[in-house]
Amino acid sequence: MDARYRVTSLIGRGGMGEVWAGQGDQGPVAIKVLLERSARRKDIQRRFEREAEAVSRIQSPFVCALLDKGLTSDGSLFLVFELLQGESLADRLRKELFLPFAELGPLMADAWQGVADAHRANVLHRDLKPGNIFLQPGKQRENAVLLDFGVSKVLQDVRASQEPSITAYDGTVGSFAYMAPEQIRGAARVDERADVYGLASVAFRALTGRLPFEGLSARMVASLKLDNPPPTLEQATGFRWPVVLEEFFGIGLSRNPDDRFASADEAKRRWTEACECFDHARDAKNLG
Repeated sequence: MDARYRVTSLIGRGGMGEVWAGQGDQGPVAIKVLLERSARRKDIQRRFEREAEAVSRIQSPFVCALLDKGLTSDGSLFLVFELLQGESLADRLRKELFLPFAELGPLMADAWQGVADAHRANVLHRDLKPGNIFLQPGKQRENAVLLDFGVSKVLQDVRASQEPSITAYDGTVGSFAYMAPEQIRGAARVDERADVYGLASVAFRALTGRLPFEGLSARMVASLKLDNPPPTLEQATGFRWPVVLEEFFGIGLSRNPDDRFASADEAKRRWTEACECFDHARDAKNLG
């Protein structure tokens, strides 16, 4: 490892790499490094380099900041990020199954802002899921921060790409459960609205305790998404929900990207309106 950083403890390990807590000249950091067997694969090296390029473009308090990058003694690339305290949304949902809207609303507003900031930098995330949204303590409330741009792409590169349809192999670009229908058909077809679908799917899962589409295999989930309209909140839970929320998910999870919110900014605005409606209803109930 670079002499500027001292590794202190292992945070997590995946199929391709490890993330370590460390100490740098400016304070605590998170260091992401490829495993030796992964570093020998050119496609994984490119993914790692793509993450560095993408995150370095984005300036946002709602995206985990890339602080540095370098090479290990054996020539493997490592990335240095700010060290976050807290837990992922996936960890939270494993403990609580679903979150009340009063808790989820502000967190998702942060996530929508992070996606909007990424899009302004011409970066698509392409793998929005609870595990890539980190919840950290703030001064007045928890804040949400986006992680892992490893399968992201710069927008002009997406439009020029010739990546194969991701249903053709198991190494999918993104996670099927939260992936937009057009992304299932092929990565070259995606634009900002695929991330809108992905984050709307995350919000649906966090609010209801269920995925919009559930199946025994990735192929089954893909087929359901391609052939069926999204479920309503009432269908997923058996309870009636405010119209503003039902409308939000009806648009955000539309099969046709032309029927979705045109941008993450628009989705955030509509989500914020839903939060305000909820707050007004809660205040009126309390006053009554």
